[in-house]
Amino acid sequence: MTWPARNGRIWFVNMGATMVESAIEFDMESALKSLDALGAATKAHLPRSMAVAAGKVFRDEAKARAPVFDGSTALKGGANVKKEPKAGLLRDAIYLAFSDNRSFPSDGHFVYSVAWNSAKAPHGHLLEFGHWRYNVIRGGYPTKERLEKPVWVAAHPFLRPAYDAARQRAIQAGMERGRERTAELLANPALLEQFK
Repeated sequence: MTWPARNGRIWFVNMGATMVESAIEFDMESALKSLDALGAATKAHLPRSMAVAAGKVFRDEAKARAPVFDGSTALKGGANVKKEPKAGLLRDAIYLAFSDNRSFPSDGHFVYSVAWNSAKAPHGHLLEFGHWRYNVIRGGYPTKERLEKPVWVAAHPFLRPAYDAARQRAIQAGMERGRERTAELLANPALLEQFK
């Protein structure tokens, strides 16, 4: 027979020909501290690791879908004269970043954003969302002359389709990273010491 643990002691009693009493003792306080540390570690590290893994999938998908300049749409004048368009500029400007203002680490809530560096690729929003063109273009040169009626330049979205295409893969990557990180924490109790 066994009786519930009290003060870290589990009693086993054998009701045979001879009565034998044995006890297993363990430090209940230490065990509870370790469980609390595991809880704190999972709250602090698991969601963050999982969010990074999922975010990388979205980032990579967005980079794969970003329009790459091939020269066919270049104007001969305007800003292209000062800074010649470079192939892959937008793609190379896409990054994954921790969102400080939208995350609540004390609650285990971590947000990562996939975006592009607008200083490196200031045209990203024009491609993602489309835009109205108001000026006349003559012979490949933009002019300051206004069009009678603005012309809609269609979007070539890359972030929205990347999200739609990679959503399930991102969830799977996040869950897989969560399993890996849990195994790492359980396999190395020293990692838990910082949370006690």
